[in-house]
Amino acid sequence: VKFCPFCRYFQSDFVAVLRTTMAAAGSFAVDDYVDEIIAKKGRHVYKEGLSEADWRKEIEGIPLFMTDSPADGENMSDAVAAMQAIKFEDTTPEGRAESFKDDGNDYFKKKLYRDAIIAYTSGLKEKVDEEHLQLRVVLLSNRAAAQYRLRNNRSAFEDCKRAIVLNPKHLKALVKGAEACHAMGHHKDTVDWCYKTLMVDPGNSSIIKIRHEAANLLELEERDARKAARDEKRRLQAEKKLEEAIRKRGITLSADPKVRYRFEEHKHMDEESRIMSTLTDLESCIPENPGVQLTEDGSLTWPTLFVYPEHHQTDFIQAFHETSCFSDHMEVMFGSPAPWDPDHRYTPSRLSIFYEDTASGRLVRVRPAQTLNDVLTDKRYVVRAGTAIFIILARDSEFERTFLRAYPS
Repeated sequence: VKFCPFCRYFQSDFVAVLRTTMAAAGSFAVDDYVDEIIAKKGRHVYKEGLSEADWRKEIEGIPLFMTDSPADGENMSDAVAAMQAIKFEDTTPEGRAESFKDDGNDYFKKKLYRDAIIAYTSGLKEKVDEEHLQLRVVLLSNRAAAQYRLRNNRSAFEDCKRAIVLNPKHLKALVKGAEACHAMGHHKDTVDWCYKTLMVDPGNSSIIKIRHEAANLLELEERDARKAARDEKRRLQAEKKLEEAIRKRGITLSADPKVRYRFEEHKHMDEESRIMSTLTDLESCIPENPGVQLTEDGSLTWPTLFVYPEHHQTDFIQAFHETSCFSDHMEVMFGSPAPWDPDHRYTPSRLSIFYEDTASGRLVRVRPAQTLNDVLTDKRYVVRAGTAIFIILARDSEFERTFLRAYPS
């Protein structure tokens, strides 16, 4: 027996262990032998023994006294390295995979789930033969359990799928697969996995509970999907009717003021493409504007913007009915003086209304008695960004004369 430097701290325990071990081995002169060993050693004190400052650190390097496993990348003592080499000296893939599985289980019990995953993965890398495929099933289901604890639900589910390919009735893989599906909110898959699990373990109370919750959520999900489908169908029907109403009137639309869009130019488009193109052109340039609307009687109402360049002001009409005259709106808007018109020059009878003909660059005068539909169906008018836009000036004013000179006559 060779004493180590720690014997001066643990000599009494060591001697007791030595006596017990030798007695078990059949040595009848145990006391004499131990006394002889102690006599030879005497009271020798190691000059290079441990100090009070570092003895705990040194002891941690001895496998017998270690309180924790070395972290990844941490330098190991020779004793620990030797023990690990002994542990994995098994030359068969099955033996090494079994050792990795045991390591993973130890880590899992300590709630070191990331370390457990690494151990199980190392075991899965071993090429076990066909007779030991059950070991792969266990490694996969164990790794799934560790992934699930870390909320890596998709990874856990993938491991469970691989496990049941090898063993369709492996209970742990089925349970973890159902739990992972439930955690991901895949209600239909959860119900399916619960059904498979209960075929193997009919009385599993946790799976019965999960199946009940998932079935209720699936019913709500399907109900919402049906409602969304109905709403989408109604929306598409309404959009189709709106597109047809605009097309029949021959109104020109454009998302870009410099581009003219006429329906007869897009007859080669399929129905869905034509509708989507129309709706893009109808996107309003005014925030929170509902856009053009088709009423129940088949009429159109248009968002309309009046611009007053002299005073840098605008008025927005959310729904200008296509059969309404411009004079009707002017009477309402200028029945009393506008706060930005101190000279009271903007009155219903003294207003000039124009729009831009983007093709020629000219201003086109609108008569107050005209309806909105009269103007929008004029081939020179282009509805830009889904909004009808008109310029309002004080008639015969100096500003009107100056403004009109900026346009071709």
